[in-house]
Amino acid sequence: MSYFQLKLEAWIEDVNREDGFTLRLFEKITDTMFFLIKWAGIPFVLYLFIEISRW
Repeated sequence: MSYFQLKLEAWIEDVNREDGFTLRLFEKITDTMFFLIKWAGIPFVLYLFIEISRW
């Protein structure tokens, strides 16, 4: 149990740091999600506009 507690305390300390690994990881994840949504979403919206204009 103490091993788990030490790991949890180290993770909490990392989260509270301004340049911690956890925050950099979440930043990378959100940047990747934004990139995918942007480059997959824009062509899809254009396709929808083309299909709607055919009505």
